[in-house]
Amino acid sequence: MNNSFVLTVDNFFTKKECKDLLKTYKVNLKLEEKLGYLYNEIIIQEFKFLDKLLKLINLYKKTYPEVDMTASGWALTNLRFKLFKKGKSFKNFHSEVNLANPTRLLSLQVYLTEHECGTEFFRDKKVIKSKAGRVCLFPAYFTHTHKGQPDFKKERCIITGYYSFCKKGVTEIN
Repeated sequence: MNNSFVLTVDNFFTKKECKDLLKTYKVNLKLEEKLGYLYNEIIIQEFKFLDKLLKLINLYKKTYPEVDMTASGWALTNLRFKLFKKGKSFKNFHSEVNLANPTRLLSLQVYLTEHECGTEFFRDKKVIKSKAGRVCLFPAYFTHTHKGQPDFKKERCIITGYYSFCKKGVTEIN
């Protein structure tokens, strides 16, 4: 995906950090009935690796400086741990901006487990495989319509997040 505003960084989180995140957030999961995955909301200010996400967004801004040319400020506004059972995924192509979430700018994926499947992008059929420690950051718009691929052998765990237009706050980025 050359010059497609998709930033993928391998080994951004260590295997130990991925295990720590799994241990921390793979408890007391709630069911997202409509979408079929289990989840835990993550309080951004309490996220142990917030400094790493700041490094990631700074790398994104360096790679794609246009992101800083928005007319409004934006910040990390949501983080969610997700567990997909064997054979389950967010299987329909979608983008992250919709009537319920019109202010999303960038989508974040943190892969915590290893799989031969991943996130498939509609336009070029590119697949970013689930590899523990890999992160992916891309625009939340229809230009980056994507879906999750299922793993039929084992459960898949990721952390998703969104950078959204917002008023100044503690997680302000721009």
